[in-house]
Amino acid sequence: MNYYPNNFYQNYPYNNNYQQPIQQNQIGILQGKVVDSIDMVKANEVPFGSFGIFPKGDLSEIYVKAWSNNGTTQINTYKAIPKEEIQENIQDKNDVLLEKITTLNEKLDILLNSGNKQETTTIKEKEVSKVNAY
Repeated sequence: MNYYPNNFYQNYPYNNNYQQPIQQNQIGILQGKVVDSIDMVKANEVPFGSFGIFPKGDLSEIYVKAWSNNGTTQINTYKAIPKEEIQENIQDKNDVLLEKITTLNEKLDILLNSGNKQETTTIKEKEVSKVNAY
């Protein structure tokens, strides 16, 4: 029969100075290079299971080539949008939204006004039927 004293853990040395190791941040390196066209982006320049970034020489486009789950690569193209085009797009969307709100407002006015007319005609018909009943 084994005997375990109440102070079982006192028999073992305990280091109060234990500290967790400090992990240093590793700086990631982007894979890729500057290219002249999308045709210059080769699959062997992309690390397997990762992606590569290939900016066009004039910085008008950026190609990101990545490995997909089926073992092939795919390219996503990112283009800068001029500020004027963004403003025009926002203005167009605002105009469409304002037009829809105006249309809904007109439909609500028609609906509310027709509801009042129906109530008025119903009340007048009831009054006429009461007068005719006497």
